[in-house]
Amino acid sequence: MRKFTLFVAAFVLSSILYSCGSLTYITDTWEKQGFTGKKFNKLVVLAIAKDNMVGRRMVEDATVKELKANGINAVVSYGLLPYGDFDKDSDGKVDNPKEAEESIKAKMKELNADGVLVLKLKDVKSEQKYVPGSPAYIPTNYYTPYYNYYFMSYDMVYTPGYYVTNTDVYIESSIYDLQKNEMVYSLLSETVNPTSVGDFTKSFSKSLAKTLVDQQVFLK
Repeated sequence: MRKFTLFVAAFVLSSILYSCGSLTYITDTWEKQGFTGKKFNKLVVLAIAKDNMVGRRMVEDATVKELKANGINAVVSYGLLPYGDFDKDSDGKVDNPKEAEESIKAKMKELNADGVLVLKLKDVKSEQKYVPGSPAYIPTNYYTPYYNYYFMSYDMVYTPGYYVTNTDVYIESSIYDLQKNEMVYSLLSETVNPTSVGDFTKSFSKSLAKTLVDQQVFLK
């Protein structure tokens, strides 16, 4: 009975972990001296991903959705600040930094935004690990009826080892107060083994929004 109970507990736990998908951890934070949180009237979410427009949209959409669910008025930026407007020759560099700066400031003023949340990919690390094989016992013969269970015999089998690849995604999230024109808070997050872009955005956005609200960086 005890073994059966342990099996059920392990099965339930594994089901919960599997259903949750990847996990995101906050690994480091920074705040401007004297900053005690702020209620932003309108926060613009800007994901820097010039080579992945689909990824940018998904991250911004997911982050805005979670912030709104936590009572924060946030909007996406991909429709307002497309990279093509600043890099018309598609060389990966801003054509005219001064012109781009003025254009962005004008957009923010037009939106009446007083804050920006900038999301920047810092690093992606992949590591391959070997999981060694292990022996196991399985029954080779069953005798009937049940009272002859005493005569059951077992053989040893060996499960071969295999390789797994673990991937960690690191994102820097920085908050700018547009009224003071300064960065007031920043944090570094680590998302462990996302299975897809969708899995990553769900895990990342939920953890980010919850942290910023729970730590009273964003006041309601």
